[in-house]
Amino acid sequence: MKNNYIFWHSITMKHFFSIGELKIFLELDVRGFEIFLDEALEAFAVVPFDVPDIRLQVDTTSSFPSVAAYKEIFTSNPEGLWTILEDKDKTSYLIALQNVARETEPYKVIKADRKFTDFIIYTRPNEEGILLPLEYPLADLAVSGHININKIGIILHSACITLGGMGYLFAGVSGSGKSTISEIWQKDDGAEVLTDERVIIRERDNDLWAFGTPWHGTSEIHKNIGAPIGKIFFIKHGRENRAVLISRTDAANRLMVRCFPTFWNRAGMEFALDFCSRVAGAKDCYELEFVNDTSVTKYIKNL
Repeated sequence: MKNNYIFWHSITMKHFFSIGELKIFLELDVRGFEIFLDEALEAFAVVPFDVPDIRLQVDTTSSFPSVAAYKEIFTSNPEGLWTILEDKDKTSYLIALQNVARETEPYKVIKADRKFTDFIIYTRPNEEGILLPLEYPLADLAVSGHININKIGIILHSACITLGGMGYLFAGVSGSGKSTISEIWQKDDGAEVLTDERVIIRERDNDLWAFGTPWHGTSEIHKNIGAPIGKIFFIKHGRENRAVLISRTDAANRLMVRCFPTFWNRAGMEFALDFCSRVAGAKDCYELEFVNDTSVTKYIKNL
């Protein structure tokens, strides 16, 4: 994935974002080094607000919390970069970021409260004096954990478009064609692509809505827009355009496989399971084979 960046020279930085209508506040004090944030976040910047849903404070001077004092409850290693731990009294979590193949210690440690609302990010600038406070996978881990634990919604591996005021999801695992179908829809003047990779699903106005996120795929599409969900398609490449309506149970299972549940938090995991079932029961879900040309957009419109 291509990385673009926003650049600041500052001592105190405060930044305000809204992702999926979550208010997110980032604050850090820095001296003598540069700060980089993914440029995609700029599309989600908003005017200052008083009360955030998620507060992220960066600490570049204090010692890292001792991982040894916490109990590991889930890890994405060795393929991933993150491990979740909790203290013995179960009052807080730690997120340790580490490439175990190359590093003997975490390069970033994040302390979070039990609601995944308040975070302290313990980090240091890299060898070039550059600080990356929200580098992957921290921001999406914080948001996905927050919306599960607080029973708000889920993050789904899915492209999303709006068409006629409704949102249409094209969900899939890696390589299934999310970026491909997003690029096809970009050629359609009547549609707007919100994301080619990850979407937030949550309730709004007594309906289920989908929202774009800054965590884009290879097509680098990220828009801070939401829409009520019309239909959900589980996509794969094929020799023809063909959509088959699937059962609620099948759809719920496919949603779970493609979302980011809190495996490490039982209440959050139970909510994710229930929420996927509710989405599957409320919206028509299809398995969609599609060919790589604009005929698929005409097919979806006729459907």
